[in-house]
Amino acid sequence: MLYDALGITGAALSAVAAFAYVTGRFRKHHIYGVMSVGYLLYTLGNVLSQDTVSAGMGAGFTTILGWLWWKGGGGDDTKRRLKSWASRFQGVRRTAPTHS
Repeated sequence: MLYDALGITGAALSAVAAFAYVTGRFRKHHIYGVMSVGYLLYTLGNVLSQDTVSAGMGAGFTTILGWLWWKGGGGDDTKRRLKSWASRFQGVRRTAPTHS
């Protein structure tokens, strides 16, 4: 029951994203991100229904689409945020105490 709803929701998200791309409302990295979320829901539904083959294929598509989203510019804000957090980090060199 729940796995059917997740699968249908994931397929619907992917279909809506494809339609939005065809009509020119989304750019490529937006469609990759939305379809990645759709396949994530589809994969979760397949895991709950114990359909391992479809879950594995869905996980592969989720990974590929997520990578395309990240490389296509969709993850730029996330990359910027991670760099700003990393710049605030000040490493401290610690050496082992010497007992002489």
